[in-house]
Amino acid sequence: MIFTARQLEDLHRNAGGNGHLVLPYGARLTPLGADWVRSKKIGLGYGPDELVKQANGAKPVEAVGASAIAPAAAPGAYLWWCDGPCGAAKAAAVAVGKESSLAAVDEVADPKRLVAVIKKIARDVRDNKAAGAVLMVASGGAATVLANRSPLLRAVMGTTLESLEAAVGAVASNVLIIEYARKSFPEIKNLLSRFVRAKRSLSAELCKQMQELSSDKCSPLPGHSDCGCGCKGAA
Repeated sequence: MIFTARQLEDLHRNAGGNGHLVLPYGARLTPLGADWVRSKKIGLGYGPDELVKQANGAKPVEAVGASAIAPAAAPGAYLWWCDGPCGAAKAAAVAVGKESSLAAVDEVADPKRLVAVIKKIARDVRDNKAAGAVLMVASGGAATVLANRSPLLRAVMGTTLESLEAAVGAVASNVLIIEYARKSFPEIKNLLSRFVRAKRSLSAELCKQMQELSSDKCSPLPGHSDCGCGCKGAA
């Protein structure tokens, strides 16, 4: 299956023009199509036919945009974002979104956009526009560290259902980070479903511990006058 620049442009426009397209596995682009994707900085995702069909209901689809397969965020919804062409992960998010409040972040699938995405998530949590988020990334180390820099976010890695339940119960985590390259479609779907449906309660003791940490001055990073978090720790 080959997509031309014109076909990709039409699909992207019809899908809402949000910088994402999902194509079936095996899809190829013409040289002009590849140039168009690069010039427009479109995030491409790929998935097997059955997952693409599942993501878009019963309609036969050759290519779909993220906005077409995911609903707009509603107050209290969980957001999701993927940093690359993770077709199975996106299909899992869409499948769970049909049953729960899970909506895509309108941001290009590019690891360089991670900080911008985390800032948006934190703002939406602060403004009660979202309850939390799921970040599906190639490598979770940086995402975990960066997300936990925000006092509004409590990010944990999604490894197993048991560890996820423990994390939600212990710290009422509102950000789940999944390394999509290490998970299958059923595994990702199960983690997403369990995360968005979990009941959360932040204990008074944990709140106290978090306040104690936030009131402490951090040690500066080597070569920096402060730690980078704005606390202006002593050098």
